[in-house]
Amino acid sequence: MGVLKRSGRRRSISTLFKLFCICFLIFSVSMNNTIIMGEGFFIIDEISFTLLEEEERGTVFALQDDLLYLFVSNSTQEGSFADSIRIIDVQQPENPEIVGKYDLDKNDWVVDFKIKDNIAYILKQISFSRGINWTVTLLNITNPSNPVELGISTVETAISFVFGLGSWSLVNHENYTYVCTDFELIIFNTSNPSLPEKVANYTSTGGELHISNEYLYLVSSGVKIYSLMNPVNPLFLGEVNTTKNIVARSDLYGNYIINAFWYYGIQIYNCTDPYHPTICWDFDFPDNEFFPEGTIHDVEIIGDKLFTGANRLNVFDLSDLQKVKRITRLRIGDKYIDRLEVSEDYIYLTAWRRFKIYSYKENNLPRNIGIGISVGVPVLIVASLLIRRIRSQ
Repeated sequence: MGVLKRSGRRRSISTLFKLFCICFLIFSVSMNNTIIMGEGFFIIDEISFTLLEEEERGTVFALQDDLLYLFVSNSTQEGSFADSIRIIDVQQPENPEIVGKYDLDKNDWVVDFKIKDNIAYILKQISFSRGINWTVTLLNITNPSNPVELGISTVETAISFVFGLGSWSLVNHENYTYVCTDFELIIFNTSNPSLPEKVANYTSTGGELHISNEYLYLVSSGVKIYSLMNPVNPLFLGEVNTTKNIVARSDLYGNYIINAFWYYGIQIYNCTDPYHPTICWDFDFPDNEFFPEGTIHDVEIIGDKLFTGANRLNVFDLSDLQKVKRITRLRIGDKYIDRLEVSEDYIYLTAWRRFKIYSYKENNLPRNIGIGISVGVPVLIVASLLIRRIRSQ
């Protein structure tokens, strides 16, 4: 009799163990593209398709009115490049369609790309073999199937070149285009798109440019703020230095600058007082994420969400800048993310310059509770019944 009881207990324990294994397996599979951190969670799925040939590499630069602008390079057997900017219709992200293309000259390289009033402003580096020369090209994209080149600035020569993401930048304000290289800030009058004219040249520390409410923000090792009351003669107002290095990318969020660093996390600068900007939030990746997961290469802000691209996609909630929370950390590929653009429901990115699209859906806390109840309660009930059976034997 004792032997039968022990055998029954073993069978019950074995059944209970199998039940928990099955539950764990189901949970693991369901969590494959779902990350829960803090409040809410994201469901992220890759949309599979092919837009680039095997030898082609892409960089996402802009997303506007359901049109995505992708810089594509194609290495030839001679070692040169046959490059272009492709315009992709993503009204139906599951079925993107190339609707237009702008061919670049041999060995031209797109450094930055901005859109204003159906005109694309392209910062291009040229003639690598004879130093770093560059131009600003204006492109009429009113008809995306037939982009038309409007004008090209004079060829400028960089004083020097320092490798680093975000060290070269272009931004538009009224009738002017501002270009920041590693050591210069150059201003072009682009009121006549067919004839961009250089009107000012200043020594600069290099960095990424942002403009809002007549203020110019130069972001590199911190933030420098200038008044654009006179757009040709920016007036320095104030600055704040960073406590991190090396700068990757930055973005503007109201009166705040968010600066991301290759290895050392993120800082947010309060620029409400342009004369006395301050650091108001500092984030360091945990040691287990320091490298390579914490190596940020791009940032994008949509609503109150900050998306950062590294070896993992990180999403932060900016709704309370005094208590910024990371709500998602998810590996979505086997390479680090070069650049990304985000819409309300989709993420467009290039990972190791391979183009990918992901759908994402954010779920709030009530949904988490609902899932917990619907999954957890049946498991607990079954487990309780099995435990009672074991005790009764």
